[in-house]
Amino acid sequence: MLFASCRQASPRVKEKKDHYTTNPQQKNSSTYQITTMRHENGWGYQIRQNQKLLLDQPTIPGRPGVQGFQNQEDAQKVAELVVSKLKANIFPPTVSEDDLKNLNIH
Repeated sequence: MLFASCRQASPRVKEKKDHYTTNPQQKNSSTYQITTMRHENGWGYQIRQNQKLLLDQPTIPGRPGVQGFQNQEDAQKVAELVVSKLKANIFPPTVSEDDLKNLNIH
């Protein structure tokens, strides 16, 4: 008799130097997937719900202009905040300047 155990991989999977995907987060029957990617103006993110593109955010939300996030980690933190708002049935999942300050996004 052989017993095996599988462990889930790290939640963030590096696909390319400038492209990261977070393993899906489930809520009831919905699955959310976060992908962060580098653009010419910084980092942005995409959120998919059940494999369908829901949000494409190449810039820092709630701020004027076309500036992206300074790094992948900042884009990931804001994307996770947006997913938490979606799970709480907050739509649109607006990101305020206070939200950005609380996440230490400059």
